Amino acid sequence: MNKNFFLITTLLFVQFGIFSNNLYTQSNAQFIPEPDATVHEIIDDTIDTIAKKYNLNPCGIGMNGKFEYLEISFQVRKNLNRDEIRTILMDCGEEFLKNVNSCEKIKPYLKPQPFTIKNTGIVLFIRDENNNDVVHPGICCAALDRGDFSYQTKSKENRFRYKETYEESYEEASALLEKNKDSSEIAETKNPE
Repeated sequence: MNKNFFLITTLLFVQFGIFSNNLYTQSNAQFIPEPDATVHEIIDDTIDTIAKKYNLNPCGIGMNGKFEYLEISFQVRKNLNRDEIRTILMDCGEEFLKNVNSCEKIKPYLKPQPFTIKNTGIVLFIRDENNNDVVHPGICCAALDRGDFSYQTKSKENRFRYKETYEESYEEASALLEKNKDSSEIAETKNPE
């Protein structure tokens, strides 16, 4: 009798252990502690908005553990010129920044507070419509990183190296966007449709 009792008790404990371990593993896979969960919510909301607006495919996120810098990466399947890329990066960066700074739950963890454009990053990996590499003179990678814009072209001879990099500050990019906006408004008034 003691042998059977011991065997049944042992089997029950083993089954309970397996069952509770599965529950523990499943619940931990879905649980992200605060403030990380809130940061992921902000990033997810930003990705949804930006991806729909510009038809971008999210491909990565980045953050340091101290919430001093947050980044989202996207893939674009369309050749874009520098002006188009600048517009997308500026708009996406401002949307991301607005979402971070408007979330009261995350503010105590942000360093600095409020976040500035120097605390966020947006990266675009650009491929053509057929998902092929874009080579020089086309831009294959662009970023708004810590307040600076950069645009890279890829060498046709060596796909793993950038051929040229062009950089501009946030202020220079803003001025170019304003200038282009003014030019397009003048063109529209001269040629109303």
